[in-house]
Formats: sequence, structure tokens, C-alpha cells
Amino acid sequence: MSELLKEPYNPFDPVVVFDPTFEEKIVIKRFDNIDEKTSTQSSTQSKIKDDAINIPIIRLNNITLNDGQIDFMELYFTEFVPKIHLSIKDNENYIRTLDTPGFDNEIIVIMTTEINGYYKKIKLQFYITEFKIFDEYISYHGVYNIKELNNVIFKQLGNKKLSTYEMLEMIAKETKLGFAASNDCKEIKDEKYRIIRSENYTNFINEQMKFAGVDEKSIFDCWIDIYGYIVLMNVYRAMNEKVEQNQLMINSMVGLYSSTSGNNNIEAVKLQRTLTNNIMNDTNYNLLFKNYKQIINNNSIYNDGALNQLYYMSSPGKDNLISVNEIQAMENSDNGVEFSQEYEFKKTKFIGIEFEEEDVLLKKNINNKFFDKIKTKKIEIELENYNLGLERGTLVNVIFKEYNPQIISSLTTDKENTPNDTEGVINQFASGMYYIDGIKFLYKTEDHKIKQFLYLIKRDSVTNPINKSNEPLTVSQNEQE
Repeated sequence: MSELLKEPYNPFDPVVVFDPTFEEKIVIKRFDNIDEKTSTQSSTQSKIKDDAINIPIIRLNNITLNDGQIDFMELYFTEFVPKIHLSIKDNENYIRTLDTPGFDNEIIVIMTTEINGYYKKIKLQFYITEFKIFDEYISYHGVYNIKELNNVIFKQLGNKKLSTYEMLEMIAKETKLGFAASNDCKEIKDEKYRIIRSENYTNFINEQMKFAGVDEKSIFDCWIDIYGYIVLMNVYRAMNEKVEQNQLMINSMVGLYSSTSGNNNIEAVKLQRTLTNNIMNDTNYNLLFKNYKQIINNNSIYNDGALNQLYYMSSPGKDNLISVNEIQAMENSDNGVEFSQEYEFKKTKFIGIEFEEEDVLLKKNINNKFFDKIKTKKIEIELENYNLGLERGTLVNVIFKEYNPQIISSLTTDKENTPNDTEGVINQFASGMYYIDGIKFLYKTEDHKIKQFLYLIKRDSVTNPINKSNEPLTVSQNEQE
């Protein structure tokens, strides 16, 4: 499939600057009798091949959990730091009696792929923040645990003004995390004195990101990824600058994996980074999905207004100037452009006194309005097989096929040659290029499989097939039946 690819590959992906250097703890999982390990469904399965691939390896404080003790696990990569929700089955009261969490506690999670060498394994350490007992089950909530991130400090970073890139690079080195950034971030000179006033690095970074960048075309997001890197991303550039579909490339796992003792027919192939729910595809690879849903949240647009008139004072004690700016969020759709006045909900507000040399207060509002705009509508996609090559902050093509006869009829202009529901039809309105804004991994013991969910934001128009700009489509009673 090399003809489907074009260099330079993945031009907006974060690029590794340096790797993590923090010490990883060793997790050993022992079995009294490997052949008696009962987590799998078939007696012919090789039990060890399941571990970290189909079933996450989890060490809870001093106990490495058996597969039967894991009820479910959720890993969230949607905020600055990863978080975990873990439920275990403790019907013999073993864990709650011998190893309940104290001040010094941890959850370690390990996951990997069928072939070593193409993706790093996930090995994350969490600090338990919440512990609850529900009959024979125990629930844990945890947050990513690097001690240096949580130490409360008071100091200035460096001895001069630092850009956001330089600030995060310095913090990554001090905390022994890795550092990665999209390739334009280093050139953006949003230099300021970076003074930490009695807070930890996590809170400090979150606050600094609110006004990071120099204008409306340099809007950053930042997070710790699944491998322990602080990642800096210019989201505006990823969402707006030109990139061709065949420039998005990924090493995908192709073939069938099984935990049987026989040989697995799995290989890593360089493919176009394209997700699809095409049921006619007879190739087994980890870029397929079946289930997806829309996630809509218009609260911020309604409450804060899509059109803001902002007043603020600058040069206090000198010129005492009152400045005014307007910021408007407009949806990238036919309706969003044509009927923008209907959802403006104009808000006029005084945002404060600007004590910095730069317009920090205004930049905060620019950044906030940008994310309000792009995050009001997301799509959650559940992959058939999890894929560690799909990372937050990267772009991916998505092809949606519709198999509902009623939807097919509405999307098809040539009514005489309407495809049947077996063949399906591509939904041109939903298909396109998306930005991966977040990731979730889910494991349930009854599924015996690690699932991956992607939270995607569409780069281009989000127009619905039925909208006010066109004559509304109607469905007859016979079609409904």
C-alpha cells in the first residue's frame, strides 16, 4: 500500500526531543501452575501470551492481581495527567485485610502489543486518591504519580524570560519525564518570566497554558502521554494548516492474534492512518471500528456567549488605558456561518487589569474561546483492536460507512442506483480528517479484551446532511415502517 502514502509523513505529529529518565519499577507476575491459569476461554491457550496484551498487568500496592481479581479498569488520557478507575473483586476479603492503601500507595499498569519493537509498552504508575468498598468489590481512583510533579515549590524557572517550549523542556528534565512537541513550537517566542508561587508543576503548567502562544494562530495544548512524555502541541496549526490524507502514516498490526500455542500471523505494515467501519473489509488490522457516537456540549457557548466584547485596563498607574476587543466563535458548518447571529449570545464583560507587558488577559480569552469552539462536538470511536500507534495530538483520517437503509436513501442522490444495506454508502458529511483530542482504555473481565476509545474533533466542516441551509429531508410513513 506504499502508493497510498506521500512524504513528508505526519508533518504535525509531536516529535520526541528527549526520552524519560525516571526509574521504572519491576513488576513480576508469578503462577503456581501456568497450565492452570484460568483467565482464558480455551484449554489450548498459552496463558502468558494474554498478559499485557489481552489482559493488563496490574500491581496494586504490594499485590500483583490475578486475572480473576480484575473487575474492570479505565485509563483516561483526556486531561493534563493520566487518570485511572480500577474495580477489583475481593470476595475472600484478601486485599482489604492485608493491603489497603495508606499514604504510600501505588497502582502500576502495564500493556503492550503483539509484536515488540514497533510501539513502546505502556507502563504507568498512579497514586490512589479514592478507595471505596462495595460488598465484594473495591473501587480505586488514581492519578498519574511522578513525585516531582506534585511537590509544592516557590521559585523562578531559569534566570531569564522563557518561552512555553523552554519552560516545559526545563520542567521535563527536572521531573525526569520525556519531552515532545510539534515542530513549530520551539520557534514561537511567547517569552515571560516563569515564577512558581507555592504550587506544584501540574497546576502551574495548567495555568500557563491558558495564555500560551503569541496570537490566535499559536494556541497550545499540553499533556503527559501514555509513555511518560510531556507533550506540547500547537492545536491551531494541527486543526487548520494544509495536510494531505496520504501524508498520514502508521505502522499497523495486520493479521490475527491468538493466545493459542500456535504461531500468530501478525506483522507490522506501513499503512495510511485511516480508520474505517467498512464491514466489507476482510483484512484483520487495528484500524477498524464498529461503534461510535456523537458527544455534544454547547454549555460553554450558551453560558459564556459565542460573541464576547472584552474590556480591560492596561498600563495601570501610567496611562490607565481602557482597551476593548471582540472575540467570536463561529461553527465550521453551513448553518454555523449563515446563521451565526442566532447563537451569538453576546456577552460584554470587564476581564481585569493587565499588569503584564503582553496582553495575557486577552490571550486567555482567545485560547479559551478557541477550545470552546472546537470541543463542542466530538465523536467517540471504539476500535475493534486497540492501537498504541494512535496517540493524542495526532491527525487521523476517518471513513464512516452507513448501513441503515433509511440513511442510505437520504444520502444517495442517484435513487435508481441506491446501494443496498450490505454494501453501505460512505457518509461524506462525517468522513474526513480528525484530531485526536483524548484516549481511553477499558478492560472488563467478561470481555477478556482491552478496548480503546478515541475522542475525535473534525478539522473541516461539521455540516449535517439535514440543515437549515437546504430543504429539510422528509421520510414517508412507508419508509419509516
